[in-house]
Order: sequence, then C-alpha cells, then structure tokens
Amino acid sequence: MSANSARPPQVRQAVGKVKANPIGLPAQATKEIVSRLNTDVSSLYVLFHQYRKHYWVSDGPQYSEVHDLLATHLAEADADASQIAERLVSLGGVPVSAPARQAKAAYVKHEEEGVLWLRDMLAHDMAAEQQVIVNLRAHLQAARELTDFGTEKLLKGVLERAEVRAQNLEHLLDAETLDAELLAPEAESNQAKPQSRVAKGGK
Repeated sequence: MSANSARPPQVRQAVGKVKANPIGLPAQATKEIVSRLNTDVSSLYVLFHQYRKHYWVSDGPQYSEVHDLLATHLAEADADASQIAERLVSLGGVPVSAPARQAKAAYVKHEEEGVLWLRDMLAHDMAAEQQVIVNLRAHLQAARELTDFGTEKLLKGVLERAEVRAQNLEHLLDAETLDAELLAPEAESNQAKPQSRVAKGGK
C-alpha cells in the first residue's frame, strides 16, 4: 500500500469527551472536573511559555538571581501542568495539548511579543500566578464537593507551589530592589524617612 493510499489517522477520543473511569467517579462529576482541569493545564502552559521567554531575555544587575528563579518557576509550572494532565486522563478525559488550543482555553493570556522592562515582565508573571491561584482554589473546592478527593489533594500541592512563586515574585518587585529611581525622590527630599535595605547596605 502506498503512502498516498494509507488511511488517515483516526481520533479515538476527542478533547471534551469523557469516558468511564476506573476509580468510581460518576460521569457528570468527572465531566465537570475534567473541564476545569483542562483550563488549569492550558493556563499553566501559557505561564510556562511566559516564564521561558522571560528566562531567555532577562538582564540587569540582578540577572543571576532572576535567571535562576525563573528557571525554577518554569520547571514547576511545566511539572504541575503535566501532573494535572495525567490526573485528567485517569478521570477519563483528554488533556488539551495543542498550543493554540491551550491559549484559547486558558484563563491566563499570553503576554505581547517583544522584550519588556524586567519589572513589567515580573509583574505579568505575578498577575498570572494570582489568576492561577484564584482558579485553583475554586477548582479544588469543586473537586471536594464532587467527592474527587484525589484531585483535591493534587490541586492543593499545585496551589501551594503557585503561592510560593507569587511570593517570590513579590519580593523581587519590591521597589527597593529593582527600581532605584523610585528611591531618588526620597534621597533628594532630605526628609527623615526609614532607610531602605539598599541604603543600609551602603557605607
């Protein structure tokens, strides 16, 4: 049989279709959970690509610290998305995998192309993490109400890591660490104000 006459590949199970699962959860519950989890998978991969971009283009005096932190964050986002996708399959669903379809399904939206200022990039990362956090809380509560305690436990771990990442980004976005210009008006005012960590580090 020639390659041209070979039959095209057939889709065994389409995204959005949920089959019976081996863990005893009813169809209606798994259908709702799978739908929610697919938005988490998609959003974490959008966030992963954003972190990857920022890892590539980050620069500045705190390059090493930021570069290493972004490497950790993007690895976690990738691993968490994969864990959720595997859970989704266990429930009888199909994970969204095409990048274009993930972008459409995600509640986190892609940052515009091009290199932004480092502070803006990190602020976008924190805003995306906050969206992930809000949605994960809602989804783990829904899983609990639908008696899917396995998914609830999984999402709690994913949520905890997202909260830590958001906290890490908040520390980096402190005005005293990345934006020295914000300190200039204080220095020129000659008013008695508490010294910043940057000022205390000087002689």
